[in-house]
Amino acid sequence: MMKRSPERGLFSWYRIFSVFWLVVIALQWIDFTEPIWLKQTTSITSATLLTVAAVEMLPLRAVWRWLLKAVIVLFVWRIVLVGYGVYVPEGRFFPDQLQGMAQHFTPYIWFSLSTWALFEIALELLTSKKRVLLFLAADLVAFAILDSFTPYYLWQNVAWTVFAGLGWLVSLHFRVFQLKYPHGWNRLWRQPLKIGANILAIFACVLLLGVNMPTVSPVLTDPYTAWKNRTGGSGGGVVPAAASVGGTVTFLAQDEVISGYSRDDTELGGGFEFSYGLVMTVDTSVRSYWRGETRRNYSGKGWSDGEEEGRQYDIYEGPSTGEVLMPEDTPDPGKLETMRVEQTITMQNEEVYPVLFGGYSIGGAEILDEDFENSATMMWAPKEAELHWSPVMELASSSYEPDRRLYPQKYKVVANIPLIPLEEVRAASFDELYAGAETNEYLQIPRNFPERVSELARQVTAEGDTPYAKMELLQAYLRQNFEYTNKPDLSRKESEDFVDGFLFEIKQGYCDYFSTSMVMMARSLGVPARWVKGYAPGTQPNYENMQRFGEMDTAYRVNNADAHSWAELYFGDYGWIPFEATPGFDAPVMYEQEDGSIVTSVDLTQSGGGAAAEDAGLLDWISPKALRIISFSALAILAAWAVYRLRSALYYGFYRLRLGRPLTLSEKAVLETQRLLRRLRHRGYSRSGDETLREAFARWKLEKPELQAALDGLLREIERASYSPQAFSESQWRIVRELTRKLNLQTRKRTKWRFAGRI
Repeated sequence: MMKRSPERGLFSWYRIFSVFWLVVIALQWIDFTEPIWLKQTTSITSATLLTVAAVEMLPLRAVWRWLLKAVIVLFVWRIVLVGYGVYVPEGRFFPDQLQGMAQHFTPYIWFSLSTWALFEIALELLTSKKRVLLFLAADLVAFAILDSFTPYYLWQNVAWTVFAGLGWLVSLHFRVFQLKYPHGWNRLWRQPLKIGANILAIFACVLLLGVNMPTVSPVLTDPYTAWKNRTGGSGGGVVPAAASVGGTVTFLAQDEVISGYSRDDTELGGGFEFSYGLVMTVDTSVRSYWRGETRRNYSGKGWSDGEEEGRQYDIYEGPSTGEVLMPEDTPDPGKLETMRVEQTITMQNEEVYPVLFGGYSIGGAEILDEDFENSATMMWAPKEAELHWSPVMELASSSYEPDRRLYPQKYKVVANIPLIPLEEVRAASFDELYAGAETNEYLQIPRNFPERVSELARQVTAEGDTPYAKMELLQAYLRQNFEYTNKPDLSRKESEDFVDGFLFEIKQGYCDYFSTSMVMMARSLGVPARWVKGYAPGTQPNYENMQRFGEMDTAYRVNNADAHSWAELYFGDYGWIPFEATPGFDAPVMYEQEDGSIVTSVDLTQSGGGAAAEDAGLLDWISPKALRIISFSALAILAAWAVYRLRSALYYGFYRLRLGRPLTLSEKAVLETQRLLRRLRHRGYSRSGDETLREAFARWKLEKPELQAALDGLLREIERASYSPQAFSESQWRIVRELTRKLNLQTRKRTKWRFAGRI
């Protein structure tokens, strides 16, 4: 028969400490995943962990703790996801909002529930020194591997894990000592400051050394890095991206559908696996989407390629002079002011791309690759704002060398980042924006385009008075009502049209689904739109690491998983403005305020601006950070309330820890009376040092005769508890509690009367 652990189901100081140390370790993993996960995923996971841990520390029965956890975690889900705009409450709480929450909380709640489950499993299993040591070893080995083989700097995470591990082991050691040697624990408890000061000093030294350890470059190269460098940085698993066939470049498809820059967009849909192979690094002062190509002709299944659409090119070829090329046919920016930003792109693979990438509209380029010093072929399409790189001419020339690379490894582009006057363009009407404009090619819609898509677009944007306001409503609708996934359930699809199937049947997908729907719904409303593909900004080393290590590269790291598509909408003299309909992505658009200041789209979202701000609810005006503070404050208030309600249990629990054994009923009666005497002293019922309890009670009865019955009954029971050789019974203990409560209430009324009399 399995022996039941004395800790299970009991509330003790060790339970509180073990929860605390486990939370510290878990937060290190959440800190590691922060650059990988969406912000809302990190927030909801952190809030769930802290909520569950706080409730676990309460001295409640297990069933009440589980119930309380479920209720508060549900509340946290709502607070965080509403704060991030993932879900907008509509209708009554039951059943409208409950149904809405069930649809929009995924996939975030799965991360939350997984965190909760792992926390509970770890807390249940880690009950011995051997298990805790194995758990810590697994954590440290995992952090060491990630620190060595990834760009993440995890030494501080290791230091905090070691700190928490030592704390956990010390706590466990003291708990075992308390259970095994209760008398020795009592003697140890009499000198808590001396023991605690030594422990804290050791912990502080470990933590300070770990956090402030200087970085040291590795003396040896680890085997994985050496093998990776030997295979050209690909890791040994990349099929060559391009091959020469009959004087043209044909891009080879991968056997496995993985994320990356799309080569064929004629038939969109399906699923894919994320690939995190590094594509390029971008050194720039302004965060941006790295724009590649645009498409304008929609077939109902996808987008026609550039050759079918046709392009007018300005061709540049010859030696690189070191000067930035400025195309003569660059479109007039109209009413828009632009910010000139230089961006240096360094490719990290051997693939050949059809374009040179850059932030927004490229105004010029300079090749920095030595292999292309004397020959660089670029084709500028000013209408589409695309800078094509063509190795075709070089392939056809007699001087072509088969082993020579076909794509520059490093180049610099000059991007003209528009500064959009948001209030001005938001107020512009259809006539002001499109009167006399020739935009029919960007309003193309197939003949068999489903009418219900157009009708849905009209319904969603009905409250918008201007084109820009309508597009904000449309963008918000797509972001808030459809699920992002890289593997949509295609079994739901019945419609032959890609957009129609997404909006009404599949209702989930990735960027191609959202961006194509945004473009086509905008066109159905008369707003010119085009589809753009390229890369999301990627990741940049965090500020703390850049401050600490001056030699750290600050460039954005863009990998295959950052491949992305979005919509650009045309607003007359204000030009093409990016719109991001995909949840979890934020197009880094720059807006010029009326006071001349520059803000980004992310700043506007966090400050309560953006789509449909006038109709936003109370919580939508609060930033996600403020919402987290509110939720944590609410949990603190709940914890304080629970402590107040359970103050008696905590009071006796403290003395139980001091004694190292359960309290007898007579001891509880004495402690309860002592607590009452402390309260009475603050209410004016003084007792001199040489006065016995019987004498004090007699004097108080003369001052306040209505207290006589309660004082006599309590005195009788407390003398039995203190001096009688017979065991104090449960019924007597209930009498003591009832009398102390009665006296507490009677004397509280007396205090109010005395205060009123003074007035």
